[in-house]
Amino acid sequence: TAAIAPAVVTPTTPSTFETRNTGVTLEVEPVVGADGATIDLNLVPQVVEFEGFINYGSPINAVGLNSTTMAGVTTFSSSVPVLLTENVINQPIFSTRKVTTSVQVANGQTVVIGGLMREDVQKVEDKTPLLGDIPLVGRLFRSNVDQHVKRNLIIFVTARKVTPLGQAPEEQEEELQPPVLPEIPAYKK
Repeated sequence: TAAIAPAVVTPTTPSTFETRNTGVTLEVEPVVGADGATIDLNLVPQVVEFEGFINYGSPINAVGLNSTTMAGVTTFSSSVPVLLTENVINQPIFSTRKVTTSVQVANGQTVVIGGLMREDVQKVEDKTPLLGDIPLVGRLFRSNVDQHVKRNLIIFVTARKVTPLGQAPEEQEEELQPPVLPEIPAYKK
């Protein structure tokens, strides 16, 4: 039997953490061109997906001694590692796909961005009900296939100039013009 002295073991616990946004984000920096008719767009689409966890902890072991007792005499022979705790510390893993691009467009035009592709491989077991479960012969009625799933993110961005009030410049000019009053014929007595 392995004998170890009693000990209090406290596994490591992370004391800080960081949050991450997952999903699709689009950073847009628009700048009106020097000519006033074009808009320069700096576009940074990003896709962040949660992939799973990785354990970066390691087991905590102690050294025990093998002991043998014969005729009331205990002898210790060799040391044996004894697991005290698994000390599991899971860290999340994220995959990030990101593109940075700049483009110049006229007011009201639409830009299309693509290329944020991803391919996943899924293992699929296909079998004929009942027949696929028969020992030995069942192999003839089932198949294992790797199914490839491709995804492509396409983003449409329409650039429009607006005033600080959020209105189109043409709408603001129309509002500043004095209203046209209908002519009322003079009243004759």
